[in-house]
Amino acid sequence: MRRETAGDDLRIGPTSEDNIGQVVGQRIREARKAAGLSLEVMAQRVGISVPQLSKLENGKSTATIRSLAKIAVELQRPPNYFLQSDSEMPRSLGTLLPSWDPEGRAIEKFAELVGIKTDCRVTIVVFPAAQLGSAAIQVQALTNGAIDLFAESLGFFEGFSDPLRLASLPFCFTGEAHYDRFQASPLFKKEVRNALRANSVEVLNPTLKWRRGPSVVLISKKLITSPDELRGARIRCSENQTTFAYLERLGCEPVVVPWTQVKEAFEAGQIDSMITNLSHVVSMGFTRFARYMTQLDYRPLDLSFAINRQRYQLLSPALQEGLNEAAAEAGQYCVNLMNQTADQLPKLLDADRAVLVKAAAEPWHARSLAIFDDLERAGCWRKGLVGEFRALVDD
Repeated sequence: MRRETAGDDLRIGPTSEDNIGQVVGQRIREARKAAGLSLEVMAQRVGISVPQLSKLENGKSTATIRSLAKIAVELQRPPNYFLQSDSEMPRSLGTLLPSWDPEGRAIEKFAELVGIKTDCRVTIVVFPAAQLGSAAIQVQALTNGAIDLFAESLGFFEGFSDPLRLASLPFCFTGEAHYDRFQASPLFKKEVRNALRANSVEVLNPTLKWRRGPSVVLISKKLITSPDELRGARIRCSENQTTFAYLERLGCEPVVVPWTQVKEAFEAGQIDSMITNLSHVVSMGFTRFARYMTQLDYRPLDLSFAINRQRYQLLSPALQEGLNEAAAEAGQYCVNLMNQTADQLPKLLDADRAVLVKAAAEPWHARSLAIFDDLERAGCWRKGLVGEFRALVDD
């Protein structure tokens, strides 16, 4: 692109693309309408006349660099948003889940739906952990733009948000209503969404319910029904420092094992227990290594789609909506897969002579609440946060 310079009147000059003015104008108009701004309000905020802005949006006039920069700031878009073609849209998605797991299949479905919802203007290629590496590596890659999306629990973003450190722990939420209040609270908006945005992360469809289930179980080589019985157990821990501290205080011996190496860790005797989703137990055949499952009554964080914020801002409102719709439909697709997985459980229990029991919830909740207070005193998150979470129960 050739540019003509004349002080503050620097303008976007001729280009090999004859329709550059139409493209820029269309993207200004789309972003303005998505922001709910009228021509009059927008023109006043960026310091140009209404007729001039109208000409820009209709492709009948070219924008000065200064005007385009003001428009970009007002619409919370990078300047490249107005110049970038649809063929340059985000396409790489990282995850820890294998493609044959129910959640992994649903993530593949999300990629398929994105193509449909955006008329193939955005294409998603899914890369598993075997190709991209650990959760920590993928989170870093997302924030610096090396990958575009990351599909996993928001707990892996604990380094950016105190509430996520607490919310990622077992028994943090008393149930569905408590979880809903957290998501709708000013606490979530300020210290989760805005904190992630400050670190270049946007959450797609944050009210999406992608429940990880159909239930959470403790799988072990011996029967465990109470927290005391878990004392001394070598338990698998995800790459989450706060979870590691929680399990230590529970009396366990936490062992950090990447998700892709869990089977090998069980076989090698490195771990003898793990907290996971029942669907994973069925799809990955964990009862071959640990026959006892204890159903735990707690509400874990949903699986979420996080996208690099700068890449997200380059998307037109229509394409952003396509991604959000794809996430919602893939979530329902996942629910259906989870229900099918649950139907396979009796056959699995019989084949591996496995045992499934339901634990009394109260001892686990009481022990966890005491641990939360201890972790707060130890400085794992800011003071008063546990109280704020408890207050949400009765809001």
